[in-house]
Amino acid sequence: MSLQTNVSNIQIRLRNNLLLHRMTTGIFLLLVVGLYYLRNDAYPQDIHGFRLYALFILVFSFAGLAVKIYLYRHKTDHLSRYFWLVNLLDVATVSFLYRLGYYPVNFLLVFYFFLILFTLRQATPGETFYVTSLSLLGFGINAALLWSNWPPLDLPSGWETLIYQFAFITALICLGLMGYFTNLYAKSELQLANHLQQMLDEKEAVLKEASLTHANLEEKYAFAYTLTLIQQSLLEELDEANLLTRITDIIQGVLGSYSCAIFNIEQDHSLKLSAYSGPEPPPELAEIVKEENSLVAKTIKTQTIQNQEAASPAERLFWAQQGINSLLAIPLSTKNNKLGVMLTTGAQEFSFDREQQDQLMIIINQVSLALENTRLHKKTKLMAWHDPLTGLYNRNYLNIFLSVVEGNTENNLGCILFDLDHFKVINDTYGHSTGDLVLKEFGAILAKHTTPRRIAVRYGGEEFMLLSLNGETEELLTLAETIREETAALNFSANNGEHFSITISCGIAAGQDGFNVVFIQADTALYEAKNTGRNKVVIYNPIQKKDLA
Repeated sequence: MSLQTNVSNIQIRLRNNLLLHRMTTGIFLLLVVGLYYLRNDAYPQDIHGFRLYALFILVFSFAGLAVKIYLYRHKTDHLSRYFWLVNLLDVATVSFLYRLGYYPVNFLLVFYFFLILFTLRQATPGETFYVTSLSLLGFGINAALLWSNWPPLDLPSGWETLIYQFAFITALICLGLMGYFTNLYAKSELQLANHLQQMLDEKEAVLKEASLTHANLEEKYAFAYTLTLIQQSLLEELDEANLLTRITDIIQGVLGSYSCAIFNIEQDHSLKLSAYSGPEPPPELAEIVKEENSLVAKTIKTQTIQNQEAASPAERLFWAQQGINSLLAIPLSTKNNKLGVMLTTGAQEFSFDREQQDQLMIIINQVSLALENTRLHKKTKLMAWHDPLTGLYNRNYLNIFLSVVEGNTENNLGCILFDLDHFKVINDTYGHSTGDLVLKEFGAILAKHTTPRRIAVRYGGEEFMLLSLNGETEELLTLAETIREETAALNFSANNGEHFSITISCGIAAGQDGFNVVFIQADTALYEAKNTGRNKVVIYNPIQKKDLA
């Protein structure tokens, strides 16, 4: 039986005892008051002494009642320790009261039976045996003191004593049997109560285990749902910045952490804060993680999970000043590449348990693979849309660009075509490596003059293009002349030490008739520039087309 249940039973037991004690004390008070009105010849002993003795019992009863009330109100948590005193007071009160019966075996014997019967619900182990022993002792003392008060019986000599002894022994046996059977019943009831309590405890344990299992299943379901969200984000999002931002938001929400940050390892091996979720990051964070002994640096070096214990004292102090007491750094890596670190913070100490760390490792492995795939996709897209030598857009991207802009008839396309003069001579004279250098330098000039509405394209070989939205002829002419002059100002050094420069020819056209028409017009103008001496800019003129025909 639980301690709380036992204390409750003892309280109920003492409360009932108090009620009975109050009632009997009140009745006895009335009897004592009545004794003072009793005539002196109405009782077979000195009435004055009898009255004093009754008053003593009444005072003793009130004193016992006061002790019980004190225990009930002030010793609630320790009642079982003091119940021996309660029983002693009860037996003493009954024993004092028993002497008022005048005879060694009298009608007040029933109160001893009541005291033994009250221990049916034992407040402490062995209480029935204790009360029975006290009752037998009290009855024995009273019988000895009152033995001389037996009334003479009209019986042969010797029979009187025999009857007195039989009555006394019978009373003792009855008290003993009462205690014995009460103790048996109390034990059986206690066993039943213990059995019921055991059943309740087992049921409670089963319910608790079921609750823990349910909570564990809910947690696993939540993790599975989170993993599904992350996998969905990994599949849907190909932009690295957006992907990492969504991942940090999800992880912070799942862990209930203070913040979550992802640091990427750049090509120069520096760290860059690529995504952050939580309150505004402290300005010093970027410098803290760059330190050689920082938690993030150690995580990258060891490629293992690290917590706040691996941080330096200065770093722990820094985070403590931010209200952070838990840190967890997990490496982002694949089999061949170190990609970065995810850093999660918590306000409470030891916020991240082992299961959460295992779950994070599963998530981080997924994120690492997705991040590597995103970078490969970005690199592949860069290769597919850009010229590998100059870095300018190629014809593949030009087709995508045109598919977007040509649907809008309001776009006035302006096109400048460039051709490097005598480029074949440069390759033949100085070698292809020098020719590649020339193409790179010219591509850099074109890249410098691009805008969100103007793209530079390497159309093929030594032919380049600037395609502008809403480009006017005069504006394109100024731009082409600027590019031609910057190109002429370039000075190249060949492998043999010889220096040379290059020139370009340019053809310009603009209109709303679509790219194919504008391109043909610009190509016509470029052909005119090359045929009329090169190193010049020519604007398309419809008359040129007639002359060429």
